[in-house]
Amino acid sequence: MKAFVLHGQRDLRAEEVDTPHPQAGEVLVRMRRAGICGSDIHYFTHGRAGSFVLRHPFILGHEIAGEVADIGPSVKPDLRGERVAVDPSMPCGNCAFCREGRYNLCTSMRFYGSASTNPHVNGGFAEYVIAPAVNCHVLPGGVGWAEAAMTEPLSVAVHAVMRSGSVAGKSVLVTGGGAIGQLTALVARAFGASKIVLSDIAAFPRELAVELGADGNLDAVDPSALERGLDAMPGGFHIVFEASGAPAAVPLAIGLARRGATIVQIGTLPPEVSAPLNTIMARELSYVGSFRFANAFAIALDLMASHRVDVTRLVSAVLPFEQMAAAMDRAVGKDGVIKVQVES
Repeated sequence: MKAFVLHGQRDLRAEEVDTPHPQAGEVLVRMRRAGICGSDIHYFTHGRAGSFVLRHPFILGHEIAGEVADIGPSVKPDLRGERVAVDPSMPCGNCAFCREGRYNLCTSMRFYGSASTNPHVNGGFAEYVIAPAVNCHVLPGGVGWAEAAMTEPLSVAVHAVMRSGSVAGKSVLVTGGGAIGQLTALVARAFGASKIVLSDIAAFPRELAVELGADGNLDAVDPSALERGLDAMPGGFHIVFEASGAPAAVPLAIGLARRGATIVQIGTLPPEVSAPLNTIMARELSYVGSFRFANAFAIALDLMASHRVDVTRLVSAVLPFEQMAAAMDRAVGKDGVIKVQVES
């Protein structure tokens, strides 16, 4: 089969590799749609995503949807031919975190298209991918390929909103207007937030957020952004989701959080970022992390199937799988795009 293999920084090669065969409990999924995530971009441009460093060539991609082409032993025969979204999480199921239901923190997690383990786990930028049958969620009627491949990033947003406690009736600020920031704003609205404002350095994502239902936006590079944010929400926001991973967003997030607020860190920050811990202490801010997702995949699919969340406007470009290199360049450029997908 054809696959796109990352060998190093900006070294993505189209290669012929062996088509995998499903073992017991596994299925073979023919990739129909795959999205390019921020972590894929980091691996491609920097050879790493946070602390996960590329050590040997592997296949990226964890936002995967396709058709079950073959099944292994002990898999129900009726799964063959089904349209599925693939949950890329493969926790051990035995560690304390898995047993507590927080399997996203599994110490032995294997994750599609990730260098978090060695050997790395190949992802979905290939014609076929092997998946545990339990990871394949049959698509509800009316959910198309574009939405199906957005199930994973939507799950990240669902998990982040759940990490905040509750957004119902509360004011929300989202810093960062990429795919995760936009999805977080959409989920916050679906979960009952009373007011939503999104900040970003670029006009396109700010304006798109308002078109999709946000109540306002902030120019993150405007010197008066803090003042304008407090004008929009006197006293500050109940909940702030930091989805940009930009160091400059941290003081803005803290500055616009009201006393007793919760700040949820979703974006991956560089290690040298500092925070005013005394301010967090004196204003009793809760600063919590949100890493990947747990117990959110089915919720994400339900949100799309029920039309409570519409992700289709966030898919800015869809290119043929054979044009993976061009799709990656488009995603890296971020010029008027939120999510780039490839289809086969």
